Amino acid sequence: MDSNITIVKIDDKNIRLYKVILLQSFHFHPDLERTTRERGLLEEIIKLVQKNKTKLYLLKNSNEILGLIALSASSIDDFPVIQVDYLFVDYKYRKVYVDTMDSTISNYLLLFAMNVAENIKETIGLKYLALYPDAQSEKLISHYKEMGFNVLNKYWLFIKLK
Repeated sequence: MDSNITIVKIDDKNIRLYKVILLQSFHFHPDLERTTRERGLLEEIIKLVQKNKTKLYLLKNSNEILGLIALSASSIDDFPVIQVDYLFVDYKYRKVYVDTMDSTISNYLLLFAMNVAENIKETIGLKYLALYPDAQSEKLISHYKEMGFNVLNKYWLFIKLK
C-alpha cells in the first residue's frame, strides 16, 4: 500500500457522485447473510447522507476506498455526542495493520472521528464520541473497550473527549 492516504468528505451535495461507487467498490464479508447486512447498512447510510442527517468520510489509498465512517450529532441520556452511525472497512483490509497510518483502518477511522469531535467541541457543547456496536457483538465491544471506549448503558459505548 502506498502512502497516498486521503480522507474524502461526502455529504448531501456530492453523495450522488459516490452512491454507485460506494455500492460497487467494496469487498463485503464472504458470508451471504453478513454481506446482505453490511450492504443494507451502507444503503441506509447513503439515504441518511442524502437527507443531510449524517456526514460520510471515505478513507482512500489512491483511488481505492479502504473504509468509511459516518458521523452525526446526537444526544444520549441528555449528553451531547458525536455519534458514529457506521464504521465499515473493506473486507480485504479488516484487521490489516497499515504502516503508513501506524494503525489498522478501523482504528484510524475512529481516531479521525475523535479528532473531528475534538474540533467541534471547541465550538459547541460536546462531551463524548459514542457508538452502537453492530448486533451488540461481544468481539466488537471488546475491541472498542481496548481503544478506550466505556459502556454508557446497555447499548451504547462512549469515549470522553478531552
